[in-house]
Amino acid sequence: MTLAGLRRLAGTGARTFFTLPTLGGLSLQKQYRDSLVFPFSREQVFQVVSDVDRYCEFVPMCVGSKVLRDSLRTDRVLSMNPETQRTEPISRRCVQAELMVGYPPFSERYTSNVELDHPWRIVATATPGGAMFKHMRTVWEFVEKRPRQGDAPVSPFVLSTSSANTLVSFSIEFEFASLVHAHTASLVFDQMAKRNLAAYLGRCQQLYGK
Repeated sequence: MTLAGLRRLAGTGARTFFTLPTLGGLSLQKQYRDSLVFPFSREQVFQVVSDVDRYCEFVPMCVGSKVLRDSLRTDRVLSMNPETQRTEPISRRCVQAELMVGYPPFSERYTSNVELDHPWRIVATATPGGAMFKHMRTVWEFVEKRPRQGDAPVSPFVLSTSSANTLVSFSIEFEFASLVHAHTASLVFDQMAKRNLAAYLGRCQQLYGK
């Protein structure tokens, strides 16, 4: 199944990149949104995105990843379920990780605080004060798309009656900490964002065999 075919299943197939106001013709801030239907269950996709320790094995430009702290909150928190658009109480897992991003000739480390609301949302925020980002926030949402009666499969693996598919929505917004980083990394980060969903889809295919 091609990425174009999977993207059509997402409905809008929306992929948008926003460049916010510039300084000297160079933007420090960017926003990007994308969505894609994965021919895998929501649980499978969630496990791949939450496996921060292994990001260096498949995420574009990530050359190092290490979990520093991993804990489960004992109190229940309210989280918006993207399927029902209602807040529901869940147990939130909180992970702090150190990530290294490599783009020739530079490599930079930053700390990411990740909140995992199983099974429908993962939010990662870069710790303020880092050398690379003034701020960065990434949001993942996962919505099951179970086949309906009469749906015709686009491929033997997608919209089949034997398995669930998952609509994966991804958004990232970030601001570089300096013009130096913006100048050297802006184009690379644009390319990384556009390749991101394909990398996670490839990881799912590697692990689950579709």
